[in-house]
Amino acid sequence: MMEYELESLFLHSCYAGFGMRLPAYTCICASGPNAAVLHYGHAGRPNDREMRDGDMVLLDMGAEYHCYASDITNTFPVNGRFTPDQ
Repeated sequence: MMEYELESLFLHSCYAGFGMRLPAYTCICASGPNAAVLHYGHAGRPNDREMRDGDMVLLDMGAEYHCYASDITNTFPVNGRFTPDQ
């Protein structure tokens, strides 16, 4: 799965399920080495890496709803299982 595909799942959930009209800010969906890039995900770095088994993925996304801007940030392993080092 590509990083932008995971970003699109978040945006679709917000639009279709919760009535969001706009994201609060540009979404960051950064896997592997991209998770260490400050403000990754903008037009110059558009969430375009393929996520790989063993990678960690950092999600920093937010939704705006009736002028309330949320911030949802989390990090988890792409394959769903933490290793002892993670």
